[in-house]
Amino acid sequence: MDLVLGVDAGGTASRAALFTLAGTRVGYGVAGGANAVALGFPTACANLATAVRRALTSADGVLTSGGALVRAVVVGMAGNAAMRQAVVERVFGGPAGNGVQGPAIHLHVDMTRTLGDVVTAFAAGTASPSGTVLISGTGAIAAKITDHVQVATADGYGWQLGDEGSAFWLGRAAARATIRALNASARNPPITTLPPTPPTPDPTDAVHTLSPATHASEGAAPSPSPTDAAHAPDTHSPATTGHVPHTRSPTAATSVRPRRGRLTELVICQLLSDGPFDDPVGRLAAVVQGQAPLALAELAPLVSEAAAGGDPVALEIVNEAAIRLVRTVMEVHVPGLPIVLAGSVLTAEGPVRQAVLALLREETVSIAGDGAGAAAWLAARSYLSPQEAEQRHPRFVSRDILS
Repeated sequence: MDLVLGVDAGGTASRAALFTLAGTRVGYGVAGGANAVALGFPTACANLATAVRRALTSADGVLTSGGALVRAVVVGMAGNAAMRQAVVERVFGGPAGNGVQGPAIHLHVDMTRTLGDVVTAFAAGTASPSGTVLISGTGAIAAKITDHVQVATADGYGWQLGDEGSAFWLGRAAARATIRALNASARNPPITTLPPTPPTPDPTDAVHTLSPATHASEGAAPSPSPTDAAHAPDTHSPATTGHVPHTRSPTAATSVRPRRGRLTELVICQLLSDGPFDDPVGRLAAVVQGQAPLALAELAPLVSEAAAGGDPVALEIVNEAAIRLVRTVMEVHVPGLPIVLAGSVLTAEGPVRQAVLALLREETVSIAGDGAGAAAWLAARSYLSPQEAEQRHPRFVSRDILS
């Protein structure tokens, strides 16, 4: 039995998938990220090896049955090309002890190929060899793909210079909106209001507090009906007299604070859960500045949650993110070719993806499936006819088979 191994190694996680050429998954492994630039060379090698080892171990029953060999490996990996190649050569070409060869198998590989993760992300959404992929995860990038080769990119400049519409961008926008809302509350203290006060009875008017018939008999106008009284102006109210009657009890005053939006409340709950604080503005700034910058990406789901509930600030952030993402992808897109949406922000159902799809409604758009399965499919293409590769593509990239 011929098998192929695909690996999708990103900055936060590495996934390895072992498939038959028919598109049946027989092994899967997950480990930490393998971006050597971000994590360092030793950590990237160790995590990649762990993911591969786990995939091979989970397929131990197939591999020990006899005649099962891994024929091809494709690794899609984040980071620069030279570092990617060095990690793959160390893991797959180094001496035993790197964690790749388990006790039940030795890899007899005809081909080991290293690609950028944008290529495997594109292949996770379409069997077409050419098109465009738009990725929004922690960062954001768009890439033009020709015959499964990356030929041009837009954005992907990192959080300092770009990554517009990414999870980091969304999280930073949420934190900014929250600190501005808190600052506005600090500038506008609670407003003290008093409910309307009934007029103080005048003893000299006691004779006039008689029935309507008495008023009529004296030539006075009849008392207003309850309906008329409800709509009549209160000539004794503070708004009319310009002062508060001395009979008002000071304990009747109430404080009204401007209502915070849903997004603000969600961010406060996550970042200032140990409050309240005398200076929430300063505390929020300290918490955010005390974290790694990319930790702001963890606030992105809060934007989607608040936007789904109709929060106007969150909706504005979502719409702006969608506009920026579409602008990025159109920089490299070739009309008529497919667009694949990938990355956690765009593969998850939610308002950001909905907004992007609405802006791209004239294009052919698909959502990326499993990147490791896509890498395995790219490895299998060398052993399949073009028709077989296209027909079996959904089996490799389906997320339904993932636990």
